Amino acid sequence: MTEKRIAIANLAQSEIKGRNFVTFDVAMNGHVIATVDAPLMSGRILWTHAAFHGFSDFNPGEKVLLEAEVDRALSPPATVGQAPLWRHH
Repeated sequence: MTEKRIAIANLAQSEIKGRNFVTFDVAMNGHVIATVDAPLMSGRILWTHAAFHGFSDFNPGEKVLLEAEVDRALSPPATVGQAPLWRHH
């Protein structure tokens, strides 16, 4: 049995009237199978309010993986050698 590989692509974040939303494509084994439009609350995807275009029957484990990919893509990259915000005097 082959392992399913899930990835996101074409991620966009928008803000409308103070609410954050994400739109992204979901690819499985290299093929786009769905587009997801969903609100974000405290950095979490509100799956119960998400709109799916294409495949929509993601299991809880797949949703966790997708949410982690979205979070990773939206997070600013870590800067190597950046001075800490605090200093000991």
